[in-house]
Amino acid sequence: MPFRITHVRSSDKLCRTLTWPILEHFYPRQRIERLVETYCSQPTRVRKLTLVLVVWVLICWHLYLRHSLGAVFLKLSSAERWLGEDEPESPPTRAAWTYRRKQLGVRLLRTLFAESCVPLANEDTPGAFAFGLRLMAIDGTLEDVNDTPATAQYFGRISDGKTSSPYPQLRCIYLVEAGTHAIVKVIVAPCKASEQCLARGLLPAITPGMLVLVDRGFISGALLEAIRARGAQVLGRLPQGIFTRKEQVLSDGSYLTTLSPKNCQGLSAPLRVRIIEYHIQPEVAQQLEQVTPSRMHSHSGSTNPQVRQVHRLITTLLSPEEAPAQALCLCYHERWEVEETIDETRNQQRVSQQPLRSRSPKLILQEFYAMLLAHYAVRCLMVQAAQTAGLDPDRISFTGAIQVLGQAILQSSFYSPELTMRALKRMCADLACPGHLVASRRLRFNCRVVKHICTRFRRKRPEHHNLTFKHTSFADILLI
Repeated sequence: MPFRITHVRSSDKLCRTLTWPILEHFYPRQRIERLVETYCSQPTRVRKLTLVLVVWVLICWHLYLRHSLGAVFLKLSSAERWLGEDEPESPPTRAAWTYRRKQLGVRLLRTLFAESCVPLANEDTPGAFAFGLRLMAIDGTLEDVNDTPATAQYFGRISDGKTSSPYPQLRCIYLVEAGTHAIVKVIVAPCKASEQCLARGLLPAITPGMLVLVDRGFISGALLEAIRARGAQVLGRLPQGIFTRKEQVLSDGSYLTTLSPKNCQGLSAPLRVRIIEYHIQPEVAQQLEQVTPSRMHSHSGSTNPQVRQVHRLITTLLSPEEAPAQALCLCYHERWEVEETIDETRNQQRVSQQPLRSRSPKLILQEFYAMLLAHYAVRCLMVQAAQTAGLDPDRISFTGAIQVLGQAILQSSFYSPELTMRALKRMCADLACPGHLVASRRLRFNCRVVKHICTRFRRKRPEHHNLTFKHTSFADILLI
């Protein structure tokens, strides 16, 4: 028989018998148990939850959308509870989950993320390498968190006063593998921390053989020098009006210049870089000028005249023979993959930019790392499916992978090791089915607008409060 039915004996606690081989394929039990022994004090009694079980449920929390943590546990353990010989034990209370989560802490999940989340692509993965270098991208974003006094004090708000942010926010800086959207390093800080300073925390994950794609907000001589010291190369967008001195014009129209410590703060020695300048075709630029930019853009209105300006790139790849200027311009557009990754974690994984739900800073950070672990598991499954079918990972549906992985985890409690590997192959085959593939990427430019009617309600402020009458019904206050 391909299935084995689990019989829960009365002498066994449910938390001791629960296992999900599909989830253990990505995050093995032995690894989590080792981290529990390292970072957590052992409880005197097991009760209804083990710390290993809490880690798995926290990860699955971000695979089953709109479920509370307790509801996720009931969903995962439903088969064992229904098939047990005796009456099922009552589920853990909300206080029990909070107690175990506080006991688990943040360091364990942070270390599990650091040990497990590594680049996934190989040299045959489409869009993952250029010029023989692995494409990596850096970008930052702000994540809304639950609005409590503790979270507001710890993470802060990006703006104060009458225009204060509706939610406290944490700032996170990602290092993402562009070809697979795998997040391999993250730095988390309060929202008002500088992105440029936080980006240096990503350096330990940058290794030789990488080409790091950087937006113009991160470009600095010190960061370029630090990445080159790690043995990696840099390709980034450059603001207007800097590094314009042409020391040597190359055959492809780009030019070399030298950054000096006098002109670049934080630079310890002169650094040779290459500047590439290009325009958009005038006919196309005329059409793009009418595409409405984001309101966050400087001097933005109903049109976008900046598309006619000179666009500039900076790179440490100095040879035009090994890295032609046109190929570098095309390669830089892979940086947008990190924007897609942020959209996956914010809109597709959490549904409509819902804030992180925990109510204390420590538990928010724990929930955040669990979300990244869930995202990496989904992306790992997608890469396996793409490699099996010889496809670009961009063709695999992210939301479809969430649904397939979530359903497989529920069923895997009955799987033997052989059936687990067979199920993984079937899951990859389903994701790579031609009818379920995402359409190939196409060149498109969208207006930075939202189709949403402005609300007629006022924004909620601290002075707004609700009235609650204990031991009083509506009939008690009704006068006729």
